[in-house]
Amino acid sequence: MERQAIGPTMKADDLGDRWAGIRELSEKVLADFSRLGAKQLNLRLNESNTEEKRPVFVDWIAAKQVAERLGRKSSVGDDWGRSRVGDSVPSRVYEEALAGAGRKIVERNWKSADIFKEKRLESRMMVQKAGLMYQKFIALIGGEGEQRRCVGLLSLAFESKPKQSAAVDAKMKEWASWPGFPKSDLVRFAEEHFEVGGPFLKAHRRSL
Repeated sequence: MERQAIGPTMKADDLGDRWAGIRELSEKVLADFSRLGAKQLNLRLNESNTEEKRPVFVDWIAAKQVAERLGRKSSVGDDWGRSRVGDSVPSRVYEEALAGAGRKIVERNWKSADIFKEKRLESRMMVQKAGLMYQKFIALIGGEGEQRRCVGLLSLAFESKPKQSAAVDAKMKEWASWPGFPKSDLVRFAEEHFEVGGPFLKAHRRSL
């Protein structure tokens, strides 16, 4: 199967079987973190054919009760992920997480008024309706050896900072294929089905 280019004009209907594959993996990942308190997941991949940090939204899923609560208050129904495919709005946490790939998991406590201002108005309303005021963000690492690169971002949302935060971090590093971990099903799927882009890790090392 020819790899799909990732870009801001991308729609779920354009992805064919790839969309079902993305959703299946998103559900698998969220289920893996649900016992640690995660209630919602975001997945972004980097735009194709560039080393710049350009996020493109590919999925959003939540625990049933959260999705139903948001669905009752939204014109797009309860499948926010499908409706937001191709959203390419710049993100401060995307920039920060990819800059720290392999070294730092970014976190946000949205209860802080100053930090909450980072979010767009629509995102602020969604967070408040969902009641998920704490998030962790990790860069997805693809490629091999000197060709390893940041191919996207995985984020998880919680009602508050999880008690087993270290366990969450360890599992996130595994799914994100950080150094020391084998390539995950999530990253492997992205590389096999999409023309992944994003900054190379060796460029990060040169800038340190």
